Amino acid sequence: MSRRNILIAVSIFTVMVIILIVVLNPSHRFNNLSVSESKWDSIQKSRTENNNLRLEDIRFNDYKLIIDEKSNTLYYSLINDSSNKYNPKVEYDANNNVKLAIFADEITDEKVKNNHQFKIMIYNEKEYHIYNLKCTDIPILNISYDKNDETNKNSVPMEIYLFDNLSNIPNKITISRGKLKINDDNYTFSLHMLTPGKNKRDNKLSILNMKPNSEYVLSKVNQDISQEDNLENKKHIVELFLNNEYQGIYLLGFNDTRKQ
Repeated sequence: MSRRNILIAVSIFTVMVIILIVVLNPSHRFNNLSVSESKWDSIQKSRTENNNLRLEDIRFNDYKLIIDEKSNTLYYSLINDSSNKYNPKVEYDANNNVKLAIFADEITDEKVKNNHQFKIMIYNEKEYHIYNLKCTDIPILNISYDKNDETNKNSVPMEIYLFDNLSNIPNKITISRGKLKINDDNYTFSLHMLTPGKNKRDNKLSILNMKPNSEYVLSKVNQDISQEDNLENKKHIVELFLNNEYQGIYLLGFNDTRKQ
């Protein structure tokens, strides 16, 4: 095969790959996916509801949303310094030939503040499924761990995924492993960050622009609180998830029982 033919073949292959990426991972703006109430009703009435029709992956402004299957809710944390936070780029896995529609709505500060519940429908030619969408203006923290691990109930291996939407933080995602302690009241959690590998050591991380530390505590918030209520940047509120299941708003801070 000549060099020219090889270049042509490579070019055709590249174009096909790009087309497949676009088709299987469509990209739209939030507001462009919004449909009228009559269109929404038309999609539903011509299809059968199927709760097994699911999204494997959905991203707003290139960041993957947490999907709480138990409450059937997607969670979107608005990036404070993003010009597109109210109209994010939406990308999703369309392997099941699904399309996506948003019930006539748009994201505003007032709706975020009032915990407005948005509706997102995924559908194909015969079926549909509707998700709730919650938009929040605070960081999201998901802790993954094995609920059945009983080797040491006071120190269960964990992995944290933190999405930091604060405006002055360049790196939005923090992923770290360590140990999790769930206190008896289930309203407080202790996090001990460790380095990877066999010889694990304390891993001091700067989380949410706080001073680097390896020991953190999560406490349930039972009253209205905002990031402005933080004390000298030592505490931050987060939306907490355990194994992708929403737990509520928690206060994340240093473990005062250990020497800092």
